[in-house]
Amino acid sequence: MNRLIPPIASLLLGACTTAPLQTPSLPLVVEPSINPSCANLLDDYETFSLMDGRGRKQMLDDVSSAWLLTRNNCEQLRLALLLSQPDRPDNDRRKALKLVKELLRNEKLLDAQAHQLARLLHDQLRQAHLQQRKVVELKQRLQAQHSASKQLAEQLNNLQSQLQQLKNIEQNINEKEQSIITPSTGNLSDEPP
Repeated sequence: MNRLIPPIASLLLGACTTAPLQTPSLPLVVEPSINPSCANLLDDYETFSLMDGRGRKQMLDDVSSAWLLTRNNCEQLRLALLLSQPDRPDNDRRKALKLVKELLRNEKLLDAQAHQLARLLHDQLRQAHLQQRKVVELKQRLQAQHSASKQLAEQLNNLQSQLQQLKNIEQNINEKEQSIITPSTGNLSDEPP
């Protein structure tokens, strides 16, 4: 087998140099299910995440303007993706959730991949929204517990103060009783023997 490799290789190399190079004309294959404007959504997401604050603002403004002008579903999904970044304010993530819900409700997405991405984004944003609501709920509960604890501490201080007043009153009564029961030495000298 090894003896056959050199002659075959020389034949192939010879054929490459003597034969004219022809490129067959291949028909351009475009998948009808892929919308070109939806093709680079995740690239935009990654680019956006690597930008500084000024670059992000500019890109967000550009995408938002493009969507407002075209009302294109892919631009709407792109805007939702950018607004859904983890470090974006909660208000932006709520806007993103609203945009994605709108997309899924209308079902006008032109390709299946964009639809799947919208569904995934919806689920992620919905989960984040539910977690945020739980956090707010827990903060409210914690604040209520803190207020209740503060009220109980105030009541405890009041009760301790009242208890101290009662102890002082009891001590005064005991001292007066002691002075009545045991006459003072000054009173004894005045009395006849």
